[in-house]
Order: sequence, then C-alpha cells, then structure tokens
Amino acid sequence: MIQIDVPTIKNDKLVLVNETAYNIDDFPYSKYKQSNRIYKKGTSYYNMSTAFDIESTTIAGIKNSDGTYKENPAGFMYQWQFCVKDTVCFGRTWEEFMTFLNRLIDGLDLSKGKRIIIYVHFLSYEFQFIKDFLDIIDLFAKDKRKVMKFSTECFEFRCSYFLSNMSLSKFCENSKLCTHYKLVDEYDYKIVRTYETVLTNTELAYCYNDVRGLCECIDTMLLEDNILTLPLTNTGYVRREFRAKMKTKNNRTQFVKTALTSKEYSMLRRAFRGGNTHASRFKAGKILKDVHSFDIASSYPTCMITDDFPIGKFTAVTLDTQIKLDKYCAEYCVVMDVEFFNIKLKDNIAIPYIDIAHCLKHSAIKNDNGRVLKADYITMTLTNIDLDIIRRTYDYDGLNVVQAMYSMRGKLPLEFRDTLMSFYKLKTELKGIDDKEYEYMKSKNRVNSGYGMTVTAIDHSDIEYENHEWFELKPDITESLEKYYKNRNNFLSYQWGVFVTANARNHLQILIDKVNNDIVYIDTDSIKFTGNHNLQHFVYENKKLEQLAIDNDIPAFAVNKEGEKMYLGIWDYEGKYEEFKTLGAKKYCFTKYNKKQELIFGTTVSGMSKKLGAIAIGNIDNFQIGKTFHDVGRTTSWYNESDINTITVDGATFTTASNIGILESTYKLGVTNEYFEIINHYVDIY
Repeated sequence: MIQIDVPTIKNDKLVLVNETAYNIDDFPYSKYKQSNRIYKKGTSYYNMSTAFDIESTTIAGIKNSDGTYKENPAGFMYQWQFCVKDTVCFGRTWEEFMTFLNRLIDGLDLSKGKRIIIYVHFLSYEFQFIKDFLDIIDLFAKDKRKVMKFSTECFEFRCSYFLSNMSLSKFCENSKLCTHYKLVDEYDYKIVRTYETVLTNTELAYCYNDVRGLCECIDTMLLEDNILTLPLTNTGYVRREFRAKMKTKNNRTQFVKTALTSKEYSMLRRAFRGGNTHASRFKAGKILKDVHSFDIASSYPTCMITDDFPIGKFTAVTLDTQIKLDKYCAEYCVVMDVEFFNIKLKDNIAIPYIDIAHCLKHSAIKNDNGRVLKADYITMTLTNIDLDIIRRTYDYDGLNVVQAMYSMRGKLPLEFRDTLMSFYKLKTELKGIDDKEYEYMKSKNRVNSGYGMTVTAIDHSDIEYENHEWFELKPDITESLEKYYKNRNNFLSYQWGVFVTANARNHLQILIDKVNNDIVYIDTDSIKFTGNHNLQHFVYENKKLEQLAIDNDIPAFAVNKEGEKMYLGIWDYEGKYEEFKTLGAKKYCFTKYNKKQELIFGTTVSGMSKKLGAIAIGNIDNFQIGKTFHDVGRTTSWYNESDINTITVDGATFTTASNIGILESTYKLGVTNEYFEIINHYVDIY
C-alpha cells in the first residue's frame, strides 16, 4: 500500500488528507462481504458503490511482439484504479487487474447468482481497452461504441456519465456526499508513461479521487435508491416520476387510443427537428459593437405546460385547396409532406428558416450555411407550425401537400404538466439557499430532462458487438410500435416531442420577426442583436407571456425566496457584448465585462474548448477565416482492434489489446466557398 496526500473537502474547505491506496496483494477483499444485498429474479447484488478507471498514453505507432508495426496512433493502459465504497486499489498492468478481479470474486464470494455493479465514467472509453480481457456475456449500447452497460458472470459494468449526464467534475460538485472532487487540470496527458513510470503524489491523488469521488457520487444517489433501482440514464429519474403520476386509467386509455401506425410514426420522425441555430449573413464576418443577448427561461418546459399538442388519433386528410389547408392548420395539429416550387426567402430576412438537411428532395438550392435562400424545388415533412413560419418568411410560386394527417389539439395531460411544474417550483424555491445546492441541482436537472424523454425513438436499433465488430440490427417499425404500446410502463406519445420543438421554434421566431435585420445570431432559445430600440419588443412579449402564465390552467410561475414571481418562458436579459463576431452556427467570439467588471475574451466554437480556445485565439482580431489554432482541446481518436499481445515502449514490455489512440489536433477556422461569397456579398443571393 502507499500513502497519498489527497485534496479533500472538509467543513467546506479544501484540505490535504493522507489517504491509503492498496495494491492487489494487500487490498482487503473480504472487507465488505457482509454488506447488504438486493435480490432480483434469484440473483443478489451488493448494494454498495464500486468504481473503476484507467489512465492511458497514446503513441504514434506500436511495434508488436511478432515484429509487425501498426502506424495508427495507439493507446495503452499504464495505471488503473478500483474503489469499493471508500477503499481504493491501484494497479499498473492488465495481469494485475485480472488478478484483482479474481481475488474480489473470492473475497466477496461472487458468482452468477451473487454480483456487483461497477460504475465507470465514460464506460465506452474503458470498454475499448478492457473488453478483450473479459468474458462478456451481455452488452447494451446506445449506438456503436456508445456502451451503457455490459456484464460478465460476476460483474456488471455501468456508465455513470449516462446516469448523471454530467462530466465527472460536475457530478462530484453536485453530489451531497462527495468530498473527493475530480482534480481538474492536474494531469498532463501529453507525457508518455508506462507501467514502470513513477507517478508523482499529484498524479496519484488525481487517480485516487477519480474513483473515490465517483463512489461518493453513487453513494449520494443510493440515499434515495438501491443499486438496482438506479436508472441507466439521468432521464430515467424523470421518466420514473412522471410515470407514477401518469398511471391513471384515463391516461392509459388515451395513450393506447392515440397509438401511431408505422406510416404515421415515419412521418413524425421526418418532421422532427431540434432547435434553430444560425447566424445572420448580413452580420457574419464583421466585428460588431454593443451586441445585446436575451435568453428564454426554460423554453421547452414552457411549451410543454402552455402550448397545444396532438391529443387525438391522427387521421389522414387530403388538403388539396388553400381553404382546407388553412382550416386544418388553424384548428388541428397537422403533419404533412409538402412540395414548394420556386421558393425564395423574402427580402431582408436575416435568418432563413428552412434547413436543407430536412429537405427530402431539392433542386437548384442557394445555400446560406445549411439554410435555403432560394430553390427551384424542395420537398419537406412539416408541422402546421413550420408551415406557418415558412409562409411568413418565404415567397413561392406553388405549394402542394402530397399527403397529410391531423389530430385534435389541446394541452398535455394535467398530471404531466403538474409534475413538470412541481420540479420548476422546487428549483425556483431552492435557488440561492445555503445547504440546498444538491436539492436545487436535482430539481433543475428534472426540469431540463423533462423534454428529453419525449423524443426517445420508439424504433431504436439493437447494437451488438462480436469479434471486434459492431453490428446494428434495425427493428421492424410495426413490431416496435406494437411492443411499445402494449408495455404498461410506457406513457409518452412520440408526437408530443415533435411538437415541443416546433412550438419552441415558433416562440423564438416571434422575436426573430420583430428584431429582424438587427439579428446577429440565434441558438435554440437565445437571440443576439444590435440596436437598443429592439429592447421594447422583449418587454412587450414578456408581458404577454406573463399573462399567459397566469391564465393557464396550471399557473406557469413559481415564487422565489424573495417572494418574486418567476415566470416560465419569459425573455431574460443576459447582458451586452462589447464586441462580437460570428462566422456561422456554433462559431463566434466576443468581449464582455464579467461580474468583476473585467473585460474578458471568450469563444464558442464547436469542436473547440471554450477555455483553451479563448487562450489560443487571444483576441477578436485573430478570429479570422483560414487561421489555424493549436492547443484548443480538439482531439482525433483512432479505434484500434487487436487480440491480447505484448508491446515494448521506452524499454518496458507489457500486455495490451484493443485500444483508443487520442492525439491533439489543430483547428482551422473555415467556411464553405458559397458561404464566404454570401457573407462578403460577392454574389446576388436573389
């Protein structure tokens, strides 16, 4: 065993505490043998927290023991750590790890009928390294290489990232019992290490806290659950609470009554679209002064509580006249396949609404960074809400509804909305109260997760892994739907999720239409714009939203600790950027004053760390098309499949197998040639 000075939270202060890390020969394997167990279908599970983690190094290539050389960057493990409740073991090789597992089986008397669940943060990563050393009998993955859990005879490995929906650092910060926080920025992964490398106290403390802290996070969750009732995903918590409230005879009857056919479901899948994120082509590429920013407070929850949704069975309808189309779109929730002929964005509209990725067919499109400026022809699957926005912002020579279906519209079930509002009220009441940070974060996560469960695909594929190969088995849609609606645990109608985002886009579009040419940038629930005169639009809209919240059958507001009413869906002023520059969606930088009145520079670029990106770019003048930046947190991964073998690195020979090689890569700011010409006004877009 070794002694390590570990940063730990004691009495709200960070102090160094001397902790013990065991090795495989002195670890107390039987220490928790008498711990409480939970039984399920004849199998018992230890009701305690356990965690596993590895540290790895990437090198440019690997020379195998048979003399062959693999050129792809490859990773290998040089340190592992395992924690059982509050007891940590360190090891350096896979042989040591397999010995540890076998001794743990003996010490806890594990078997096919007596097992433990082991949590790993980002299990998909560790899986790629560990899979060849274990006899895996069962695996569940969200997608290829996105492993949520897998099992051996005695162990079940689960992903704590899916459970928490947070980085390990945030998970620790938001867990009541956690005192061993993840040590951020304390480890230099660029250094090539092997199992013979002597690790410093700082490095060992980092390894120790990764698993000890994760166990404390799981212990926090076990305050209200047992090891078997913990859901696989964070959304599972919310789903469980909603399910309990929705279990009424009327809701079940309505759920079955509004069951979708495979054709209806396929149309809804095509119609689904997320948020609306785009930059104004009139403003892109320029350094702008005094850019204001507003955000919608809880956009998706607001829609679920106050807006209308399909609440009846969908019925096919022929919409072959303008009168019929207008009538059904005004009175019902409609989903339709629509053809547009010679469609063109109206003059001076800053944000095109039509997303090229959602066009089923198109010809002769003029492209504004993924949006349609004009086209000879497009076909899309739309909701009535989408069609209304398109009519407001585009002109066209002709429109043809190829096929359509409609449903009665109305509010989501009272029990659903009441549950969601209870989370929001609790979050509002707890915000800023000392010693209630954990409860506040839990209720906040419940509010934010309410939407996610409504858009879970019913026809999700089965993902299998065998002999170094991933397979996706796509299900029969009809069979998936039949199975879904027969299961009495299910209560969510997929069509609700489609209309959540459609309603949210419309709320955003209302302000886009009003601010119009002053728009700089939008992102799902936020607007950035120039010109103080537009502030009045947000004040006016907020008054309407406040009245809507009051008039709703479930009042959409909560009272905070100061006694103020906090309304769902209102526009909050987020402040002003002194300077702002965007080069398109998810690609902008700015300067603004922080709370200390210090002028800071920041960036938001997809694929670039906000912190490292701001350091690398340095200032707004450097944010230019064609510039390449280093050390911005961007990496490239290589998935290597291999049987168990030995390699030699820096004179150390050791065992390895399949792995992931990860190397830092540069980021080059770029735009397409077409977008470059548009934002620089080199072409006539009309």
